[in-house]
Amino acid sequence: MKDVYAILRQKELEKSRLENEVEALRVVAPLLSEDGEAENDNQPTLRRVVNETPQPNHSGWEDRATKRWP
Repeated sequence: MKDVYAILRQKELEKSRLENEVEALRVVAPLLSEDGEAENDNQPTLRRVVNETPQPNHSGWEDRATKRWP
């Protein structure tokens, strides 16, 4: 069975990376436009609905791997 917290952390990291890429594309897009249009200040922006930083790993799998059972 996969660790749910590890998958959640991986998805949060991927989401954060994609948000950075989208923001970079929004900066570059006006520079690459063929018409040379001025930047539109009324462009929609992404709302932040999830924490910016991924949550710490609380699964305990690392602790379990190092414990020795009697």
